[in-house]
Amino acid sequence: MPILNIINDGWSVKTAIDFEETKGPAMIWPYAYVGKIFGGTLNDLRLVSVWSSILALLVLSWIALRSDVSKYGFLLVAIGWLLLPYNIVFSEIVMGEVSFLLLSLLAVMAFLWGVEKQGTALQRIAGPMLYCLAVMAALHSRIHVVALTGAVCFTAFAILGVRSWPWWVASILAGLLRIPLWIRWDGLVSPEYQSLHGLGFRLESLSYLAAAMLPFVGVFVIEGWRVAKSKWFMVCSFLLGVSVVFVAMPDLFVPESIDFAHHNERFQGIVASVLLRCSSDAVVHQYLLALFAGLGLAGLAGLWHCRGKAMHAASITFWALLFGWMLYALTRGFVFDRFLLTWAFLLPIVYVRALPKFLLALQYVLLACIAMYLTANWL
Repeated sequence: MPILNIINDGWSVKTAIDFEETKGPAMIWPYAYVGKIFGGTLNDLRLVSVWSSILALLVLSWIALRSDVSKYGFLLVAIGWLLLPYNIVFSEIVMGEVSFLLLSLLAVMAFLWGVEKQGTALQRIAGPMLYCLAVMAALHSRIHVVALTGAVCFTAFAILGVRSWPWWVASILAGLLRIPLWIRWDGLVSPEYQSLHGLGFRLESLSYLAAAMLPFVGVFVIEGWRVAKSKWFMVCSFLLGVSVVFVAMPDLFVPESIDFAHHNERFQGIVASVLLRCSSDAVVHQYLLALFAGLGLAGLAGLWHCRGKAMHAASITFWALLFGWMLYALTRGFVFDRFLLTWAFLLPIVYVRALPKFLLALQYVLLACIAMYLTANWL
């Protein structure tokens, strides 16, 4: 384990850069440094995840304040943060998601601070710079932040028009600063894991991730349909989700072992578990996955229609999920439901701001059931 290697063997090029992992140094280094302060054992490293989640919630609360969440709504946002699929689990084990979410939230925080209507000249200059630093760090943890940068740039353009150019430049600069590690590793991840994660072209990823969106944004099918002036966007999104599954059905079979010598494909998570428990028939799997994918994309479209009550948070979430989903067509390797968490971290704010009370309660009950299932299986 690279983190324990740094703690036990010390800092060197071999232990701190040329390690073998799917995550980058921006995840490994903080865990090694802070984990050693806590004691250096595996259980001590879990405290780093706990504190990362607490700090992330504090940043999310600041964003909620800027999103006009009422004082009673902060508790609901905190509950939503814990109930987001996989989040409560990853907050207690040594995984890269929680520290990555903290960096992503800091990037969004810098953005919202930098585009405040009554902001000073200092905010307009320092905001993109702080955002660039946060994105650069997140990119050195995992590549998923690319979708967030697109979301921030599109949201910035909607707010500022052509004056949004500093945010585009900051995003590009952060991406360029990731190139040296890409060259050293000769890929997105370290050499040993490149058979599991890499670039390619695969529509099956779109099929699976569209279905995996259902627990996150499926509730917006109901609310989006209610508030939308035109239903065509949601209808077309549903049809797109159904169609992509019938064009490219992913193989839900999971091999017992991982073959590091050859390219691997694996579609795994909540959706796959539900389908496999429902039936062993491949035809049933395809029809159910098509339904889930249609509802998942329709929910994403519904989120767009509900963005008025949580403008910036909803807009960033919509674009991040859309770009993240689309970018996975250009990848090969493993596809997990939990990847969506890296783009959906602002949803607790959107739930509280955009959903009526009965739908908010319904969504939280669903997320609580998922959280209990994941806790029982992971912890």
